[in-house]
Amino acid sequence: MAEPTITFGTTTKFGSLTGWNPVGATVTKTKTRAVALNGIGNEVASKVINEITEYSQEFVANATDAPTIPPTLGALLGSVVLTGIRISTSATNFAKMTLTGHQHTTNAHADTLNQVTHGITISSGFGAVDFLGGTAGDNAAVESSTLNIQTGHTDVQAGASGDHLIGQNHTANATATTVWIGVPSVGIGDAWDETETGSTTESNTGHVRTTYTGVKSLTLAAP
Repeated sequence: MAEPTITFGTTTKFGSLTGWNPVGATVTKTKTRAVALNGIGNEVASKVINEITEYSQEFVANATDAPTIPPTLGALLGSVVLTGIRISTSATNFAKMTLTGHQHTTNAHADTLNQVTHGITISSGFGAVDFLGGTAGDNAAVESSTLNIQTGHTDVQAGASGDHLIGQNHTANATATTVWIGVPSVGIGDAWDETETGSTTESNTGHVRTTYTGVKSLTLAAP
């Protein structure tokens, strides 16, 4: 008996991205089930509506050069509305990125939703990167960091079918956290609202670590 034909490996769901290789993907297709009950609580009718496909794609930087972060949040990337970008870096590994988004079967989103060019870049595909604009000084170095760029998204179901009618992006922002070995001379730049201010962690077998977190709003607009 021959082996079955089953796909091995992964391809990108968001199109080709400079400096990144896809390493994993999750595609989840769901529907909503509406029911009608009779007087004693038994189902007498049902209807499946509002099919939506959610996408989550993981990437790893494929070189030490600066990879390109998808520049526009809320836009179509491939055929998917990009609603989230998460990047993590560490001193001993290549950068990792996860993109999230969705699309509808009925009344699929076009590239006309509110969107924002976030302007955030990553300086290297390998090693730890500070997204918060701090300054190391003589006694600190970045150990790890995370960056989350996200937008809210609201969809509406309407009409005789109960399926998706229209949607829009809203309330976009970026959140970043940097962990330093030592204490930097400047922990966070002026472009960010500082929400965690130089929290320190000490250990009897390790060097002190200092953590900063910042948030900044992003302004969505029609394309």
